[in-house]
This record gives sequence, structure tokens and C-alpha cells, in this order.
Amino acid sequence: MDAGAQSLMNDQRRRLLKWLATGVGVSAISAFAGNGRSEPGRRTRVVVIGGGFAGATFARTLHQLDESIHIVLIEPNRFYHCCPLGAEFLVGKRSEQSLMFDYDKLARSGIEVVHEHALSINAQARQVSTRSGRIFGYDRCVVATGIGFRHHTIAGYDAAAAEIFPHAWAGGGQLRLLGRQLAEMRNGGTVLIAAPPDDYRCPPGPYERASLIAEYLMRHKPASQLIVLDAKHRFAKQAQFELAWKRLYGYGSADSVIRWIGSREGGTVRGVDVAKRRVLTDGGPMEGDVINIIPAQRADDFSHRNGLAADHGWCPVDTQTLESLQVPGVHVIGDAAYAERLPKSAFAATCQARVCALAIHHQLHGLPLLEPRFMNVCYSLCGDDYGISVFLDYQRDAASNILEVETLRVTPLEASREDYRREAMSAYSMFDSMVEEAFG
Repeated sequence: MDAGAQSLMNDQRRRLLKWLATGVGVSAISAFAGNGRSEPGRRTRVVVIGGGFAGATFARTLHQLDESIHIVLIEPNRFYHCCPLGAEFLVGKRSEQSLMFDYDKLARSGIEVVHEHALSINAQARQVSTRSGRIFGYDRCVVATGIGFRHHTIAGYDAAAAEIFPHAWAGGGQLRLLGRQLAEMRNGGTVLIAAPPDDYRCPPGPYERASLIAEYLMRHKPASQLIVLDAKHRFAKQAQFELAWKRLYGYGSADSVIRWIGSREGGTVRGVDVAKRRVLTDGGPMEGDVINIIPAQRADDFSHRNGLAADHGWCPVDTQTLESLQVPGVHVIGDAAYAERLPKSAFAATCQARVCALAIHHQLHGLPLLEPRFMNVCYSLCGDDYGISVFLDYQRDAASNILEVETLRVTPLEASREDYRREAMSAYSMFDSMVEEAFG
């Protein structure tokens, strides 16, 4: 690698390490913590719905800004099963417990954690109702409930079919099911992965999954093959992934463990036949021993029921505050939010959480709103000691409400073996940092 490319990679790592050490906006958080505290006798209430990376990071950040705000986090599950690094669990590289996090530290810090299903938001009354009938009033509400699936876009694929052809695009049971199917598959079998059209959670995710499954097959079922059937004609970090596949798995050769069939080559999956263990693509039917269908996505059902989603399926927001453009007084962060050009990733979700916490703090206390900056860093693992990344820095265009990409950097194709190792180590460091920020 030439000196210029090496310098860019080092600069990217320095900026990421700064974020890992301090968090996006931490100087502003430190500066404003304690400013404009609520008046005695009246506690401002903020209700957060959803306890993933976005919701938990938001709750902890706002609590740091002003401990007098009464924060209620409504989350039905007692453990959060996270998606980042889930591909390692699929192939036996890490335990499920390493991807599960509870809410004990949030509760001990003074955040009220309520393990219930939120049902509805009454924006006029400023109330959230739960399945058990409890009602929580709020001054501001934050929705961080994630994605839902557009099952109808693939004929024959529904929640029942997902128990045979799992999507595994959420932690927990679906991930366990796909992992078990991979372990039980015969040597010489075929794994099919159907990658979805844009927009969806974690754009490089299907290809990281394909990479680690290919590595697993080479080691444990060497007569097997993996085929990615894609609804897109190109994908995130494609040149970097394909170079890794060529080096590690013989991609492009007659003996390749992995194949990728894009939409222009007939890779789009249009239907499934569960009984015959077959998918129907634009290029014809294909059979597989293990079939992983990742369907098209949208904001979750809660967001749709409560009028937060637009016709395109996602929840449009003001990119200065993350407040919904559909329902006033309600903010949407994380994967459900539509902030144009900002990917749906765990890192982006935590960035949104901090921006939103600062904005709500300022709104509640009559302080001038800040002009936010957004970042996204996404690491992908292609094999042992082989990581790749993309780094994006955004500038908000106030007139259009669009986050314009100001900086875009990917792992150079001429990176060294040591660079790839460091990228992999940075992936683990970033994961640990996000977990610490969200769950303590």
C-alpha cells in the first residue's frame, strides 16, 4: 500500500478510536449536563419505546445530561439479542450469551425499565399505552422499535415459512435455527442466501454472513457450496468482499466455495416452495439444503400502527432533532428512522441516539438547538483476522433535510495483511464500546 492510502487508513482508525473513547457529541454532553434542570416539584418525563442499541444509548445519554428527567424505557424482552457479530455465532465462533445483554445497569442508574409491549401512542394526550393497560404520560416520546419484514414481496414466504427457511435477521430463535441447520447439513450440501433489496438493516450484513459461512464450509463441509442470490445488481463494499472471497475461498474459480448471482443475472428471489426446498428466481428454480431468506424490510409494525411511517415504509424525521415528520412530539431513532443517505447500522443508530438526546434536552430546557454531525462506521469480517470497513462522515443540509456524505473511505484494495488484521480487531473494539455505551 502506498503512503497516501496508509495515511488515510490510519486517520480513519484515529477518528474511530476517538469516537470509541469519547462518543459522538460527548463534549456537548459534558458541557450541557446539568444545564436547565427541571423546576422543583415537576419532573419532565421522556418515554423511550424499544431497548436496542438506539433506545438504550438514548436513555443513558439523556440521563447523563439531566438526571432529574424521569426516563421510562419500555421494552418487552428482559434480554437484548443483538445482531452485530451474529454471523460468528452462526458458525460457532462465539456463544449466544456474548450477544445477549440485560437492562440491570440502566435500572440501577435511575432509568425506569418496564418490560411490557407498547401498543399505542396518543400524541394529543401525550400518552403511551401498553398491552397490560398501563398508561405512561410524556413530554417527549422516542421510538426505537426497529424493522419489520415485507413478507409479501416473496410469494409463499411468511412467518410460518420463516421457520423452515429462516431469515435470522434478528437475534434469538431465528439465529439459533439457522445455526442448527448449518451444523446439521450434509457435506456436499448447498446453502442459499437470498439478499434483500434496499433499504434494509445492515447493508453489508448478508455478505459478511456469506463470508463466514463459506469459511465454515471449507473447514467442516468442504464438498459444500454457498450461493448468494441478490435482489440488487451491486452491494456494499463489493470490491472489498470479492477480493476477500477470491483470496480466501477461490471466488471466480471452478472450485470456489462461494458464488454471487446479482439481479441482472437472475438472482432476485420471487417465490419459495417450502415442500420442495426450492426458491424461484428470475433465472429459474434453485434447490438448497439450507435456505436463508432475508426478505425486504420496512419500519416495524408499531411504527406503522401509530402513523409514524410514510408510504415508502420508513419513518421520516427531521435530521436536526430526529423528531418525526408525521407525529409531533415523537422522535424516531435507529433502523426505523428514515434519514436520507444514513445507512441502517448499529453505529448509525447510536449516533442518532446521541443527537436526539441532545436535541430533546435542549427542547425541554429552552436552549438553542445544535447543528448535528453524523458518522457511520461499519466493519465486516470476511474470515479469521480479515476485516474490511467503510467510514462515512455527513454534513446536514438544513434546506433539504438530507445528510450529505462529506467523507467516504473504504479499506483500500491494496491493504496489507496486517491492515486486514487490524480492521478485524477494530470491529471487536467497536462492538465492545457500543455495548458499554448502551448497556453499561
